[in-house]
Amino acid sequence: MCIRSDGYVGSAVNILRWMVVSALVPFALTACGSPPEPTRFDGTDTIVEQSASAAPPAGRAFDQARRVMGGAHISPDGRFEARVDADGRVEITSTAGGQFDWFDSGSGWGGMDFSPDGRFLAVGVFDSVILYDFTTKNPTAMHSQHLVKVRFSADSSYLVTEEFIEDRNGKFVLFDVRTGRRLTSPQPPYIEVQSDPGRIWWADELAVFDGGKHVVAAGDDGFLLWSTRGKTFEWVPCGCLPTSAAVDREARHVAFVIPEGEVSLWDVASRREISRWRLPKLDPTEGPSYAGADVMFTEDGKWLLTHFLEDGQVWSVSGGTQVGSWEGTNK
Repeated sequence: MCIRSDGYVGSAVNILRWMVVSALVPFALTACGSPPEPTRFDGTDTIVEQSASAAPPAGRAFDQARRVMGGAHISPDGRFEARVDADGRVEITSTAGGQFDWFDSGSGWGGMDFSPDGRFLAVGVFDSVILYDFTTKNPTAMHSQHLVKVRFSADSSYLVTEEFIEDRNGKFVLFDVRTGRRLTSPQPPYIEVQSDPGRIWWADELAVFDGGKHVVAAGDDGFLLWSTRGKTFEWVPCGCLPTSAAVDREARHVAFVIPEGEVSLWDVASRREISRWRLPKLDPTEGPSYAGADVMFTEDGKWLLTHFLEDGQVWSVSGGTQVGSWEGTNK
C-alpha cells in the first residue's frame, strides 16, 4: 500500500437548513430449527443458523436483499423503489401500482440511500445532496462538491458522503440531521490501490457511527477511519488484496472478498481480522478467481451476502458459516 502522509487541510463548517432520515429497515427474522445443510432459495425457503434464535431473510425479504445487492434502491418497507435515468431524472415508483413521484437531479448521480426510518431519500449528484421527503413530496438540494457516495447512520441522525477528486483521494462530508450542520473532513492521506499502482483509492461503502464521531470508509486493501472530533484519519490495511469490500450500517464489521476465494471479516473496534471463510470452489467455466465479486451486509448486520456471476451465498456473521445460497441473477 502506497501512503503519503500529507498535511491535512481543514474545512469550514457550514450551517444548512434541512432534515433527513430514511434507508433499508431491518429485515424481519423468524425463529426456527436448523437444516442439515445450506438451503437452496426458491423465493419461499427459509434458511436458519444452527442454535440460532433467528433466521436470515426468507421469501420477499430475502428477494429484496438480493435485489438491493444487484443495485436496486428499495425503501425499508418495500413500498417504493427509486431509479435514475440517463438524463438525471429520479423516478420513484410504488409497488402498490405505478409512479409515485419524480424529480430532476439536474446532473449525473453518484449514490442513493433511504434513511432507516423510511421518511427520506438521499441522492448524491455531482454538486449536491438531494433530499426527498416522502411526506411532503418535496426534494431539497443541499450543495456540496462532486459527491459519489451517500449513506445514513443507523439512527437516521447523520448522513455521510464521499467527494470525488480526480487526482487524489476525496474528502468526506458529514451532515448532522439534528443541528443541520455540515462538517467536511481534512484531506485524507494519499492512498493508491496496491494491486494497481497509480489508481486512486475510493470507498466501496461508508458508515457513520458513535453519534457522528466516527466514519468508516471500506474499499480496496483496507478501511479508513475518520475521527470527526479530532479531525484525524487512521488507515487500517487488510493485507489481502481484496476485490470488493462492505461495512455494515452500524460499523461493527468490515468484510473483504479475496480473489483467491475467501471472505475476510474484520472487527472495526479492534481493527483486527476476526474470521476467514472459504467461498465455494469455482467451476472452471467461471474463471480462475473471484475478482469482481460483490459483497453486502443485511440491514441488521447479522448476515453477509456474497455474489459472483450466477451464484450467491448467505453467511452468518456470528457463526462464520454458510447458511444459504442461490443461483441466477440477483437483479
